[in-house]
Amino acid sequence: MVAVSYLQVLVPKRADFKGKMIEVDIYEAGKHFMKARPVEDSKPFTPSIAEPLQKGEVSGLLQEHMANGVKGAACVPPDSALLVGSCSLDRELLKKLGICMALAAAVLAFIIEKLY
Repeated sequence: MVAVSYLQVLVPKRADFKGKMIEVDIYEAGKHFMKARPVEDSKPFTPSIAEPLQKGEVSGLLQEHMANGVKGAACVPPDSALLVGSCSLDRELLKKLGICMALAAAVLAFIIEKLY
């Protein structure tokens, strides 16, 4: 079994470290932190496969939107829709879903009451 945990390591605040990983030497440790300094010959690197987004870029755009030059959200909801994440949900559909859930809860409560 592998134990996974998160340990906070404090390093000097430098712009070239932001969003990057770097090899460090830990020189002090406390109950909830470790203080470290960068190894001299270590260079910061991006831990992901993809390059980080530039300021103002939006993630999650489909390739077809990129080809068409769309730079905003992948879908723009009509006035009667609600934008949740990258999907728009029709307000009428949400209302019907809410009513169904309320009815299901009432039926479930009735069944539980009769069983106990």
